[in-house]
Amino acid sequence: MKKRTNNTHKPARTSLRQQVLLAALDCSKGDLKRTFTAEDLLLSAWRRDPMAWGLRGHERQHPDSEKIYTTLDRASVPGGFVGMGLFEKTRQRTYRFTAAGLLAASEVDGADPGTQGKAERALSDAVSEIISHPVLRDWMKDPSTPKSFRDAGHFWGVAPGTPPRVIRSRIQDVDRTLDEARSLLSEKSTDHIAARHGKTLFDKTDIIRAMEFQTALKQRFEKDLAILQVTLGKEEEPRP
Repeated sequence: MKKRTNNTHKPARTSLRQQVLLAALDCSKGDLKRTFTAEDLLLSAWRRDPMAWGLRGHERQHPDSEKIYTTLDRASVPGGFVGMGLFEKTRQRTYRFTAAGLLAASEVDGADPGTQGKAERALSDAVSEIISHPVLRDWMKDPSTPKSFRDAGHFWGVAPGTPPRVIRSRIQDVDRTLDEARSLLSEKSTDHIAARHGKTLFDKTDIIRAMEFQTALKQRFEKDLAILQVTLGKEEEPRP
């Protein structure tokens, strides 16, 4: 019989970024349509860990708003949580989860176990919206389409007058959603994701074709994006 040792290891402290994701779960209840403010996140995070989010010298009495703003805006990449594709900004200091963000939050230690399934369903819905889009379907029939940036904008969800940072974010949202879907297939060691009743929601071929289409769009309309001052770059984003 193996002798039990007395060595104990304390679990790693949850990072501030992970705490924000858990706070967002508290605020949104895992609903992609439910918005939350930076102040909502601060109060939720402070209740979980007042020493991390409290005002210096008064940690247990008052939260420190500057800490949430700094964490939201400077987390790893320009644009913070929005730049990483975890949150979508709906208005000033107001956000909601992206499908990729909800999935990332569901994987943080301390997240409600039921959130994982909800996150995977949200990701499946986002992927289904991409692969069923008429502009992509037309491209599958005729790879010379689309021929106008307007059609590409329809796929990306942008229109004339959309700010460059929003265009960039929408394009990268598609990239991240497809990347998360590919990772999900790999993690589950499967080539398709199905609903409870057995209908296939998407498969590996769907993801590959959608990625090829996304790459073709970005290359075909590179000059249009440059005119709009939209720059696209590959960023490595460590999982929370």
